[in-house]
Amino acid sequence: MSESEFINVSLLYRKMTGELLSAEEQKAFDAWYAENKEHRLYYKRFCRQQEKIMERQCSRVDVRKGYASSRGKRRRYMNRWTWRGIAASLLLSVMLGTVYWQNGRTKNVQEVNSGSRFSPGHKNVILSLGGGQKIVIDSTFSEKTVGQDCVAIQVENGVLRYRQNTVITEAPVFNELVVPPSGEYIVELVDGTKIYLNSDSRLRYPTSFTGMNERRVFLEGEAYFVVYRDEKRPFIVETLQEEVKVFGTEFNVMAYRDEDVVQTTLVKGSVGINVKGERKDVFRRIVPGEQFRLHKQSGEVRIETVDVFPYVAWKDGLFVARNDDLESIMRKVARWYDVEVFYQNQGLKEKRFFGIMKKQTCLDEVLEIIAKAGDVQFNVSGRTVIVKE
Repeated sequence: MSESEFINVSLLYRKMTGELLSAEEQKAFDAWYAENKEHRLYYKRFCRQQEKIMERQCSRVDVRKGYASSRGKRRRYMNRWTWRGIAASLLLSVMLGTVYWQNGRTKNVQEVNSGSRFSPGHKNVILSLGGGQKIVIDSTFSEKTVGQDCVAIQVENGVLRYRQNTVITEAPVFNELVVPPSGEYIVELVDGTKIYLNSDSRLRYPTSFTGMNERRVFLEGEAYFVVYRDEKRPFIVETLQEEVKVFGTEFNVMAYRDEDVVQTTLVKGSVGINVKGERKDVFRRIVPGEQFRLHKQSGEVRIETVDVFPYVAWKDGLFVARNDDLESIMRKVARWYDVEVFYQNQGLKEKRFFGIMKKQTCLDEVLEIIAKAGDVQFNVSGRTVIVKE
């Protein structure tokens, strides 16, 4: 099997959606696509399948059959490839497997009452201004511009944009944006940096960087950053456990309180991470395609090569599971649909899943797909989800 067969599935997805690829990425795709007819056939089927996913809202991909059938001839390559390569080759083998579509209701989700069809993706957020005033921004919010502390805040559909006025304040003024469970929002800072906030997250940031030698924001939860490059003032993301220092790049930080690990995943550029408690001038560097993982309890640090797509797909409205355990999947579900999850048997948390689906899918459809894929059942009562054998 040649190396070009191990194509990064996120590259295929971005190619399909028309995203501009780098010269290196385009070269890798062209080499893989031109190598043989099977690759070209797979890409066409991949595009059709992804289009159906978007149209039908939900899907799951069963790669186990394809993986088992080709496991023998691929075994000798396993030691040469990181998990990124393994994940890509597993999805490549889907041409040998089966795609299952969920078209109707099953008996694997039991609704105790009618409260399970929650509507996710709300744009309702709470903006706390420097003077202590709180503004609830939702679909009924009529003001398009909020003037505060010499800064004009433009409120549009799901986006806050900060614009510097001519008058400069002496002391920095901080705002805080709180995104509730089942919500999402975008903040564009005064320097042009764009921050995508995931559900159940909060971000504290200065309204202006005038007079500052750094651009520092404070995050609890998850966010994707597209940082405006400024050679003189580095951009720093501070969480409870670490600091991420950048000059201009794109990366994702996941730092929820209920997660055991803080993850920093780099898409473009270069960043350095300082773990709190270490020397302040020690920043471990990572490069695009790497992930910095800090275990909160042990303090263990690992830098791994990953396929960045599953870690940033939430920004584009997708749930992606790549051999993820049920517990981590259900934590995402709980944050997105604002529900509590309980397990009848703790061993159920260890079940593993592959799949992709739209985040806008309603809760009962998501649970149906997980139930069918993993031989589990769900009881839904109000905002409580019980996982059963």
